[in-house]
Amino acid sequence: MNRVKNSIMAMITLTLLILLGAIAASGDDYPMTITDSAGREVTLQMPVERIIVTNSDAASAVVMLGAADKVVGISESIKNQGYYFPELKKKQSVGKWNALDNEMIGEIAKGGEDKIVPNIIIIGYSYPGKAYGIAAVQKGLSSFEDINAIGLDFYQPENMTKEVELLGKILGKEAEAEDFLNWHKGQSEKVDNAVAGLNKPKVYVEWSSTGGTGALSTLGVGSGFDGVLREVNGYNIAKDLNEAYPKVTWEWILTQNPEAIIVRQTQPSGQTQMGWEQSPSKDTVKLEAARNEVLARAGASGLPAVKSGKIFVIDWSVMNGLNQVVGATYLAKLLHPDADLDPVSVHTEYLKRLGLEMPEGRVFVYPELSSGK
Repeated sequence: MNRVKNSIMAMITLTLLILLGAIAASGDDYPMTITDSAGREVTLQMPVERIIVTNSDAASAVVMLGAADKVVGISESIKNQGYYFPELKKKQSVGKWNALDNEMIGEIAKGGEDKIVPNIIIIGYSYPGKAYGIAAVQKGLSSFEDINAIGLDFYQPENMTKEVELLGKILGKEAEAEDFLNWHKGQSEKVDNAVAGLNKPKVYVEWSSTGGTGALSTLGVGSGFDGVLREVNGYNIAKDLNEAYPKVTWEWILTQNPEAIIVRQTQPSGQTQMGWEQSPSKDTVKLEAARNEVLARAGASGLPAVKSGKIFVIDWSVMNGLNQVVGATYLAKLLHPDADLDPVSVHTEYLKRLGLEMPEGRVFVYPELSSGK
């Protein structure tokens, strides 16, 4: 009898130890200290229940991991892209992504109470040393206790996996993070396989022409686009300038003989739909004008990009954040037309993961891709 009792007690004790270990591993990991993309150690005192996102890249990541219900504040840039974020667009604005309203953030954090419960975080770009980087955001909130600012960028391909995994840990959404990253990896591998062994065209990307042809903005090493371009087997003519956003002259571009030119376009404030209306439309008239402006520049006719017709305008929303895998597929197909890739299909699946549908009659690159592969 005693032997039976001892066996039963041993089994009960073992069961309790297993249960206690599981509880400790899953629910009591606080305080939790993480290292963000700015290299800052941030300690979370309790599980995160409230989130303020300051840019669309972070917003996409939070929504993708199924935590949109935790968002209590957004920047104006997210509100202006309400077509991407129907669950977030009516949340309280906290100012511009690079000029936050700290008092509003403080009021949101208090939630009508005298003391801030430390279950709230702000997610913004890391941008070390910048006046609008995450360290500066935290400093600006120094008069409010228990608000943690976390720098996560989601724009450099080489850091995407690490950042999504970290966000999953912070939000208790590890399974959702793993699911997205498995899909992301699969799509990236399709691009890698499709462009492997193909010629590497020289590419110039025009970030902005507002400074005139004597001070054109392009994207170099350290920019998200440079990483995407390397992934799709393209050669960035600005890669040796050792700046993320260098200024160049049109004369310099002519000396580099680019074989493809990418012109960045962003959606205007007040836009109610993603992408552009298919041709013929007012949208494509404007896009054609953007291409023609490049074609009309002195010496343009001699460029390989012009001779082959490889001047493309891209809606930059597909090149940002988690959406980069979509942008990479579009870019790979533009640079390598024979690559076995279907960007529209990938884009449709990505939007579905965000709870959105691919809009009919809308395009994201110009000239438009032919249907199918």
